[in-house]
Amino acid sequence: MIRRGLMACVALAILSGLCGDGGAQEPTPPAEAKRRLSPREAAEAVRQQADLVRRQMNPSSAVQPMPGIKKRTGVWYLVSWSIPEPELKSYLREAYKLGATVAFRGLIDDDFTKTVKRTKALALELKEQAPHTTIDPIIFRQLGVMTVPALVIAHEQQALIVEGAAPIAHVLTLMVRENGDLRPLEDWLEGTQRSWERGGPIDVQRPAIPTLVGLKHVPTTLTRYPIWERDMEAVIREKIQQADWNALQRQLETQVRDKLKNGPGIALPRATASRAFSVDPTVQFDKDVKREDGQTVVIKAGTQVNPLTQVTLRQRFIVIDGRNREQVAFAKQQVQQYGAASVKVMLTAGDFEAVSKRIQDRVYWVLPEIVTRFKLEHVPSVITQNGPMLKVEEFAL
Repeated sequence: MIRRGLMACVALAILSGLCGDGGAQEPTPPAEAKRRLSPREAAEAVRQQADLVRRQMNPSSAVQPMPGIKKRTGVWYLVSWSIPEPELKSYLREAYKLGATVAFRGLIDDDFTKTVKRTKALALELKEQAPHTTIDPIIFRQLGVMTVPALVIAHEQQALIVEGAAPIAHVLTLMVRENGDLRPLEDWLEGTQRSWERGGPIDVQRPAIPTLVGLKHVPTTLTRYPIWERDMEAVIREKIQQADWNALQRQLETQVRDKLKNGPGIALPRATASRAFSVDPTVQFDKDVKREDGQTVVIKAGTQVNPLTQVTLRQRFIVIDGRNREQVAFAKQQVQQYGAASVKVMLTAGDFEAVSKRIQDRVYWVLPEIVTRFKLEHVPSVITQNGPMLKVEEFAL
């Protein structure tokens, strides 16, 4: 009995395309704008900004991480499109060999498409030496990085930072002078570079990041470049504040109304001759179906299941083109003859709301899976059960 019950559940799942609700979903409301800060929160924000400025004025002092700083362990290389492109390409190749994640603060001209296009072009040129690249304004802000390029070695909430334009090997040497525990990383990079000079990457895994103390900016006299890109989070907040939510809501409502009027847009030609044919809904399982425990096998791979031997399809499914008056009238006649509870009308196209009103019953959108599974070729079509088979009838009106 248990196995039969499980098989019935499987059968229902197979036929879920027919039994599911094909109606349109309501659009979700836009997210609420970020709330206004309280006076206490605003004062705290000012205090944090003042701490950031103080750290920039005295970068050599070791400081404790800001409250709430995101835990990070690894190597980052912070850059900007302000760096001359030949120089930027050289640094990115070096970042790849170091296994560093390259981060920009924001988008080029606040334009996502332009940024993606430029980044892809650069990756294609760097080929196999293109590093993992991301946009992460948070790491710039939390570490107080105001100029680039900046090499960052981080361990959880602690980090060592060097800002300045120089080969990464030289920057790493400056870091080792500050923290001798980073020497294994310097030695590993030197070996990696020799390996690349000989034609390929080194197979030795990069050393683990040692424990660090505080957030420390190592002072240098290296050339630094300003960051052209705006903080992407700030740009997003600005756009949210400037957005006309009422206009966006009206736009969404218009899009939903248009969708309801057009329907799924599945092109099935009108039937020019009446005919009937059978469809076998049997399916074969390519993999074992197991219980939730992941051990007990309910259905073995290779088993064939005909869902109509386990469940009964009690409804008539009427598939029509909702733009055709004759087909809508045919669907209404079917609803009146067999009763609304026994008929389910599905549209390949047409005005969802208008058809519902005309036949005085709820209608659904036909799913592409139903068209394929039940070999529908023309409309109107009526799908019913005939023993272990499905019967599909096409009507020439």
